[in-house]
Amino acid sequence: MKVLVSAYACDPRGGSEPGVGWNWSRAMARHHDVWVLTRSNNREEIEGELRRWPQPRMRFLYLDLPPWARSWKRGQRGIRLYYYLWQLLAGRSARRAHAEIGFDLVHHITFATAFVPALTFLPGVPFVLGPVGGGVRAPWRLTAEWGPRGVVFEAMRAIRRGVARYLDPLVRLTWRRATVILAQNPETLAWLPARHRVKSRVVPNAGIDPQEIAEPDRPLGTERLAVAAGRLVHLKGTSLAIRALAAIAADVPDLRLVVVGKGRDRDRLERLARELGVANRVKFTGWLERPELLAMLGRADVLLFPSMHEECGAVVVEALARGTIPIVLGAGGPPVLSGDAGYVVPVKGVSRGAVVRSLAEILRSHDPRADGRRRAAIARARSMSWSHKLDALDGLLRPSPFPQTGARP
Repeated sequence: MKVLVSAYACDPRGGSEPGVGWNWSRAMARHHDVWVLTRSNNREEIEGELRRWPQPRMRFLYLDLPPWARSWKRGQRGIRLYYYLWQLLAGRSARRAHAEIGFDLVHHITFATAFVPALTFLPGVPFVLGPVGGGVRAPWRLTAEWGPRGVVFEAMRAIRRGVARYLDPLVRLTWRRATVILAQNPETLAWLPARHRVKSRVVPNAGIDPQEIAEPDRPLGTERLAVAAGRLVHLKGTSLAIRALAAIAADVPDLRLVVVGKGRDRDRLERLARELGVANRVKFTGWLERPELLAMLGRADVLLFPSMHEECGAVVVEALARGTIPIVLGAGGPPVLSGDAGYVVPVKGVSRGAVVRSLAEILRSHDPRADGRRRAAIARARSMSWSHKLDALDGLLRPSPFPQTGARP
């Protein structure tokens, strides 16, 4: 088929959403002719990757707003308004490209959020939305971990979700025009209006390249190592990881925590480590390139990832691929991804102290020599490799499933 992919975020060297945009598109290009509509600022990385590893069935359509509109978008500032305007242009570009090429399917991949619009649907062409997130809510019992800025962020996010679900005509139009909606986690599936759930299914959007799956690189008898990876913002729960380490510092004197990532909360987290007396056992590395992160995970015993409203959590799959055991909270995508290979800490109706104690007990009792759990982690990663996703995706893209949804555009 001729497939148009809408991937605002698409970067072959990126993690999270940019990596998902690239990898899903590349996966589809194994069996189909794929045109990827993405931002112009991704062009340099994409063309560099294509020179190194040509993808003859992938083509790219680049689009951006005029320079005057890009000037006020810096990082996360202004990104939502910019994305809305970009989607309006993307819809027009999709229709123009369709008139010339004649697409058989449109697949919106990024932004992977259910409460923002995706306007590249075409008349008479099946439209796949997602996998999208947006339905996971941070546990309000953990408010003390957020800090004032985090509380404001979560309150504003709750308002945006409510406005989008009930009042945003472009979001509601997106859901209505979707032939199939893929939800990253059960919470997002449940959050969608009931009339759209009948054409929805849970499909995590994280995957791993089979070549990145490898046996762990950690000799027995060395110090125990936990890794916390992600943006250093309140929702990632890194403060919970530091508190858990402090709770068992005396009982497990050889345990160290490496915090990978950057963000506005770094100073607050470093201060917390000092206050709890574990500053000498917590190392902040800053942001790492993907190969460096994978190498770090390969040396760790566990991934300590107590993110409080993670829609997917690609780093969980990356940890599994190195035989590193994830410890996650029981909300959103991480428990779906980790399956039986990881540890899941309940958070519904649970206090902060109980969450910290559960994390600490897992750290205390986990045996880094438990070869059976390590093998289960690697097997779980193989089941989520992009090569496995190709087969499932190919079945999804076949025309036959679409009439069963009863929601052809």
